[in-house]
Amino acid sequence: MITLEQPLTALLKQWEQERLLTPLDRHFALQMSALHPGSNELFILICALLSRQLSLQHSCLPIEQIDVDNPMSEQQAQCRITLSPQEIIAELSRCDAVGLAPEQLDKPLILDGFNLYLQRYYQFESRVGQQLNALAQPIRVSDIGASTNMLASLFAPTERQYDWQKIATATALTQKLAVITGGPGTGKTTTVTKLLLLLCQQETMTIRLVAPTGKAAARLSESIKASKARLATELAPFSDIIDLNALQQVPEEASTLHRLLGVIPNSHRFRHDSDNPLRLDLLVVDEASMVDLPMMYKLLNALPSHARLILLGDQDQLASVEAGAVLADICAGLKDRNGQWSMRYSQDKAALLSQLTGTDLNGFVSESPQLGDSLAMLMHSHRFKGDAGIGQLASAVNISDLAAIIQVWQRGYEELLWIEHQINQQANLGLNALLERSVAQYRHYLEAITQAQDAMSIIDSFNRYRVLCAMRAGEYGVDGINASITQALAKEKLVNPATEFYAGRPVIIQSNDYNLGLFNGDIGIILPDAHNQHRLMAHFVQADGTLLKVLPARLPSHDTCYAMTVHKSQGSEFSHVALVMPPRPSVAQRQLLTKELVYTAITRAKHHFTCLGSQRVFEQACSQATLRASGLAKRLWQ
Repeated sequence: MITLEQPLTALLKQWEQERLLTPLDRHFALQMSALHPGSNELFILICALLSRQLSLQHSCLPIEQIDVDNPMSEQQAQCRITLSPQEIIAELSRCDAVGLAPEQLDKPLILDGFNLYLQRYYQFESRVGQQLNALAQPIRVSDIGASTNMLASLFAPTERQYDWQKIATATALTQKLAVITGGPGTGKTTTVTKLLLLLCQQETMTIRLVAPTGKAAARLSESIKASKARLATELAPFSDIIDLNALQQVPEEASTLHRLLGVIPNSHRFRHDSDNPLRLDLLVVDEASMVDLPMMYKLLNALPSHARLILLGDQDQLASVEAGAVLADICAGLKDRNGQWSMRYSQDKAALLSQLTGTDLNGFVSESPQLGDSLAMLMHSHRFKGDAGIGQLASAVNISDLAAIIQVWQRGYEELLWIEHQINQQANLGLNALLERSVAQYRHYLEAITQAQDAMSIIDSFNRYRVLCAMRAGEYGVDGINASITQALAKEKLVNPATEFYAGRPVIIQSNDYNLGLFNGDIGIILPDAHNQHRLMAHFVQADGTLLKVLPARLPSHDTCYAMTVHKSQGSEFSHVALVMPPRPSVAQRQLLTKELVYTAITRAKHHFTCLGSQRVFEQACSQATLRASGLAKRLWQ
């Protein structure tokens, strides 16, 4: 069944040393073999491959995608499977540890068609699919005439053929599940604020706003507040149609998913689940691309049966750090064979939306819309003008158009800066140029500290600029760039890093501390306490906009944060972003460099984007798409 150059146990150890497997992957395979005596070498190898899939954030192992001639992707293959995918399936079906879905679900491994799952992840995926399909049902509009008038008041006439914000609002108004997606600046928060205003005018309901991280929740709160203030002015002429008092009922404070569900210390479970559901009528989840499969399972499990759910996010951003790509799977059915997005409505939904919005949507009717009636995609960016460099670059990267990417860089946009790696025996001149710019940018918030400005102003100044890296380790990863920037700032006497905690040091939390209210990804700055200038405190902006001050010694695990990974930057915006790409990436690093990573980094920038890299590496990254193995899209769209 498999041919080996040396015993499998020795190969597993070698693969771990070569970082083709993690220690967990190897031990999982060996433990499964020990728990199921008589297991053959093929079973042990498949267990190692399945565990590796989960380490790489896939939710399953597609048997058909295994390279039988080199299953471990070695530089020189020492292992080969001599069976076809169908024969592998037949062999696994005979294993005591493998159950066949949907009947045999009491086994540690579940085989569903050609996908092999850990039982837990099969349950996550199948349950999420069932719950989303169950939620995707229409809600009757009691007064179509009144809703049509309110939508017309909320959305001014536009020259564009389709006002997708208006269509998205109408979609969410008429569906129990609504998924509103779109790139940065397309108006997701503005759209949902208008929707909540309409719903609050029609009925009294308990609404909760959540996001995966503290900073994403804080940004959602800020955006909702700004949208409400803007609407109060814009809608004043329509007070006879829209009751502006209903704006007061639209909530502003957002929390994290963990806080909403209720953390139980030292447990993976939450206080709210199917036995103790959340007390709400409508849940709005922002930055849904960051929600992994297990968390979506727990969230849907805790949702009361009558509640409506709205998911907001950018389907083109990086997928979640943990297993799964739920938002991408939900949107998968809207992408055609050429990679173009297009809406899919049932005949009845297209007719209703056309009536509510005054827009003919019959051209988007599909014979099998599936989730299409619940989806809305915003396609016009208000942040980036059509001729703006950042928007042009993001669009070109998103579709992997290398010719367009080169053209954008060559046009000399003021908001775009390319710094080429220039490495000689003494130094990397490109890196030195980036460090000079970083010192100039960070100088503003550090000088604000010496001027004894208030903590909120200092944090706002710090958040105008951020260096983003593709990976954590190495000279061009977060660790190396943070060390280089710290050294450069110290050389300019802007910081004094003689001690671990010094005034001006930015920190990013790496683990959750529910007692302190600090969560993985939260960013703060070490500053003198306003009430005692001789005492340093870590200052964090909470989701409700207030300051949280913590003694540095009490902080959970954390790192310096002049630079952070692109993953950790999701849910954030900065006026100026600098992306660092390694000049000569390793095989493992090349796997991290994808178009989703580059797109996410670019779209964190509002006004300026800088990239330190080489053209070859940048183009290779933009040509490589993230494809996570999952069966969820099939459960939702077939």
